[in-house]
Amino acid sequence: MFHKFKQNLIFLYTLTTGLILTLVVFMAFLFSAFSQNNRREAAFQNNLFSLTSKLQTDSQFTDAYLAEMELRNSLLIYIEENGHPLFFPGAWEPDGGRDALLDRAAAEAKKEGIYEGSQPISSDLLKSSVFRIKGAHYDTWLGNVLIIRTDSGYKKMILLSDETQNRRSILKTGLLYLLMDLIGIFLLYLSGRRFVLRSTQPLEETYEKQRDFVSAASHELRSPLAVIQANASAIQDAPWESPRLLAVIQSECDRGSALIKNLLLLATADSKSLSLHKQNLEIDDLLLHLLELYEPVFLAKNARLLLELPEETLPYVQGDPQLCLQIFTILLDNAAAYGLEQNSRRKVLLKADCCSGSVCVSVTDYGVGIPDDNKLQIFDRFYRGDRSRSHKEHFGLGLSIAAELANAQGLDLDVQDTPGGGCTFVVRFHVAQG
Repeated sequence: MFHKFKQNLIFLYTLTTGLILTLVVFMAFLFSAFSQNNRREAAFQNNLFSLTSKLQTDSQFTDAYLAEMELRNSLLIYIEENGHPLFFPGAWEPDGGRDALLDRAAAEAKKEGIYEGSQPISSDLLKSSVFRIKGAHYDTWLGNVLIIRTDSGYKKMILLSDETQNRRSILKTGLLYLLMDLIGIFLLYLSGRRFVLRSTQPLEETYEKQRDFVSAASHELRSPLAVIQANASAIQDAPWESPRLLAVIQSECDRGSALIKNLLLLATADSKSLSLHKQNLEIDDLLLHLLELYEPVFLAKNARLLLELPEETLPYVQGDPQLCLQIFTILLDNAAAYGLEQNSRRKVLLKADCCSGSVCVSVTDYGVGIPDDNKLQIFDRFYRGDRSRSHKEHFGLGLSIAAELANAQGLDLDVQDTPGGGCTFVVRFHVAQG
């Protein structure tokens, strides 16, 4: 599911950013091509102006001058005086021949009313606009035809400029821009892929956790239901065992009810709709109340619950009394269930102290402890270090609920190793202002 979703996102990202990049590159190419054409036309106009000025001021041209002009600027120059061509064969021969190109230029001039033998009437200069003609081999030429009045008659000039090289240069520039565009799209694909993979990773992890959560919840709910069903069937077969079997059914009902209550609490925390009643708390009173509640529990397990408070009075802290009580209830339940295993001291320490401008309350056991690899997982839902699920009274939800309740109040819940073995859960409270 996520694979296709990520592929679609990558494709959409690459498509949209690629289209934008292509548009920008295309506009840059058009600007470059337009600039090249403008420079070429400006160079043609300069050559035309130079030759026109020379025609008006000089009575003759040398072949060397005309040849240099042609070769240096890729020009074709044809000059005639009073209908007689200047004896200049040209410095180079284009594909398709000079005469064919000159005829096409003359035909183009006729469209503007400049015929063979035409002369200026109202001015000293008769000049066509700058036009383009095509050669026999897909070559393109800029052209102009002009006639100048002289004392002895008139001079006519046809000037053509080969644009083929300019077109090739524009084509090369276009290919370069295309290559840049393709490379840019490829880089956008790589960056989009990296961005999408990083962006969807939390979503994928959340989905996996949700799927595991539903699977684990189904497993946990199935277990008490199976026991209830089996015992209900057993009552029919052995009515004399009804009291004992009904007690088992009641126990499993209580267990299922506790599981559903915890699941609803987690759902409420997830939806950010947990009801909070934060107020100033005396942490001493809260811990004394916990000691009174849990001391019998630990005595029943042949263990001791100790409370350690500092000599100085602890400051008030901010928190919800009921939620804080539930957090420590979970931690003490956890310590009673797991912290007494391999605990030679047979004790759990409940301690409060000031730490770095806060008040820290810790629940310390001296049991088997938690491996470092599992410390980040113990707050996950349905996680239990006991993979065999032998402790049926615990669902693996307690610490995740404690973490959610602490987070909802802005408290920090952390786990540390107890020196000598065991683990210590620390809740950090913010000191109440005023």
